[in-house]
Amino acid sequence: MLIEKYLHDEKYRRLFGIARDVASIISEQKRVVIVSHIDADGLSSSAIAKRTLERSGIDTEVVFIKNVDPEILKDLPPGFKWFVDLGSGSMKMIRDAQIECAITDHHLPDQFDIDPEFRRDLLEFLEHSDFGSIYQVNPHMVGLNGSYEVSGSGVTFLVSMAMSDENADLVVPAIVGAVGDVQDANSGILEGLNRIFINLGGDLGLVRIDQDLRFFGRATRPLSKFLELGYDRLPGISNLRGSGSRLLKYLNIPIKDGERFRVYNDLSEDEKRMIRTEIFKRLIIGDIDAFDEVFGETYVFPREDPRSPTYDAKEFATLLNSCGRYGEGMIGLNVAAGDRGEDYMRSISLMSSHRRNLVNGYNHIMAEGLRSLKNIDYFYAGKDINENIVGIIANMIIARNPETRRPLITMADSDPGTVKASVRANKVFLKTGVDLAELFRRAAMGVGGVGGGHDLAAGANIPADRIDDFLRFVDAEIGRAVSSIVESGR
Repeated sequence: MLIEKYLHDEKYRRLFGIARDVASIISEQKRVVIVSHIDADGLSSSAIAKRTLERSGIDTEVVFIKNVDPEILKDLPPGFKWFVDLGSGSMKMIRDAQIECAITDHHLPDQFDIDPEFRRDLLEFLEHSDFGSIYQVNPHMVGLNGSYEVSGSGVTFLVSMAMSDENADLVVPAIVGAVGDVQDANSGILEGLNRIFINLGGDLGLVRIDQDLRFFGRATRPLSKFLELGYDRLPGISNLRGSGSRLLKYLNIPIKDGERFRVYNDLSEDEKRMIRTEIFKRLIIGDIDAFDEVFGETYVFPREDPRSPTYDAKEFATLLNSCGRYGEGMIGLNVAAGDRGEDYMRSISLMSSHRRNLVNGYNHIMAEGLRSLKNIDYFYAGKDINENIVGIIANMIIARNPETRRPLITMADSDPGTVKASVRANKVFLKTGVDLAELFRRAAMGVGGVGGGHDLAAGANIPADRIDDFLRFVDAEIGRAVSSIVESGR
């Protein structure tokens, strides 16, 4: 199989072996119901799964969900299920619902109440758990980290490649899903299995690594806005109206090409070099140690239009988020799978609205101000912000202060009587030893909700009347971890 020649690490080979076993089970099905999360990684995963099944002649149906709960499981269409980018943290519920399924996910699996000694060894976990007809592929099973070594779409891609080399072109949504899941936040580049996918895609001419500005909007934002909004701490430019235009005039770089505003991807290499040099100088003059945040690897798809959001992996992911988070999951799936017609045009319109909502939500929180407990910051938006974007806004806010160890929890109203809570933290928070996925799982369970996710990014759905209890529990647990560090002198 094509992918195997790239899998030099023993852990990668072991995970692919598990993927091959699960692929054989999926291949035996006549009909598969794909159950997908709604974010960019989820839509990328469902696109990979659906295209893979269609190529194998297997009938498919897709259901998009925000989270797993017993009522949702009860209402799923009949047939074998394939959970993508979710399900690992809800295996007990899936087992209790007597659902036969495959799971391709990267979140930490739940523990089925087994002995604590098995909780971090997922192979032991599987051996000591009554998982019935659940066939899972998860990086934690072989000691890989699902936060930055492979995303849900990447795990789904492994199963796809185990089914046929014909699916190698689906490496594009696998990379988009990883970038959408911010898997490059750990080191500034895609690493682990994600790097394998980059190498494969590069060899196929489907992806290219550029060393460039890491600002968002290289394919779609007018140049002046691209500079003003690209990074929060750039002296004389960041968030200053008109500053981008003045810089471009100083550098003698035209803003327009005829009547059309130019974007960064329109520039010549000399023009790009002039802008990068000026930004580099301003970082030095301002004594701002942010070179790795501003400059570095970017991932582009050279077969796409350079002025389309599908050209740049980060913008492609935003395009998908613009669909799934507003109830248009199938449009996002089709675009991730290659549609550049009617659904693509609809996604562009959704992306414009999504950007406005993010800006409005961000400004709303910053105007109202964050609230604080001893060890966390938080904000409850009620109905003022869409529940599906509070996590993205939390990322936007936490990025303003990369040195803080304080996690940020943003919350908004969800289904009647429930609240969606999202938490984000910077890498320095890892020094506390707290895994936010595990903490949110326990905190949510304690108030009658559900939670999970990753070590630095997690979510929960909780009863609206238990917000204070939930926040106090999270704050106290982090406080205990911080106190332990202080007492040990670390």
